[in-house]
Amino acid sequence: MALKPDLEDLQLILLTSAAKTEGGFILPAPAHIAQYDIHIRDAVGIIIGRGQADEFEVSDPKMSWRADDEHMFGAVINDAGRETVDINDPAPDHPEMKPIRSGRKTIKKPTTKMVPPPAAAPVATRSGGKQAKVVQMLNRKSGASLDQIMEATGWLAHSARAMLSGLRKKGYAIDRTTTPKGSVYRITKAD
Repeated sequence: MALKPDLEDLQLILLTSAAKTEGGFILPAPAHIAQYDIHIRDAVGIIIGRGQADEFEVSDPKMSWRADDEHMFGAVINDAGRETVDINDPAPDHPEMKPIRSGRKTIKKPTTKMVPPPAAAPVATRSGGKQAKVVQMLNRKSGASLDQIMEATGWLAHSARAMLSGLRKKGYAIDRTTTPKGSVYRITKAD
C-alpha cells in the first residue's frame, strides 16, 4: 500500500506542475497525485495563504479547489510561487480570470468591482438565502427551535448549530432558552 505524500510534498508538486503548464493553473492536479483529492485541496489553500498563488472564480469543477453556495474558485501560480519552485518564466497574462485574492490580501478584480472588505458586525446576509431565512426566524418573538431551523433549511443538526455559531461570530447576539419542548434560539440584539 502506497503512503500518501505529506502536504509540503503536495504543495511543491502542485506549484512545479502549475509553473510548467500554460496558464499556470494549480488544478487539475497531475494524474499521479489525483487520488489525494482532499489533501490536494488543503495544499492549495496553504499555497494561496502563503501568497504563492492567486484565487479566481472558475466554471469548471476540475479546476475548483473550493466552492460556496454559488461560485467555484480555482488558483493560478503567481511570481512568488514561481520563485518557490525556482521557475522564473514570466507569469502569463490571464485577462479572462477574475482574481479574488492573492495570498491573504484582497485584490482588485480586472473589472471595476472590488471585493468588499469585511463589514462591521453584524454582517448582512444575502436576501433569499438559507442564512437570511434563519436570521428572519430568529428575529421572531417566538424565536426558532433547532428542529424548525433544520426543517426550514434542510440541514442536519450539526449544520444548523454551525450556522448559529457563525451568526454569533458575525456579531449577532443569540439567546438560547430551554423549554419543555427543547431549546429555542432568538436574536436579542446586534452588537
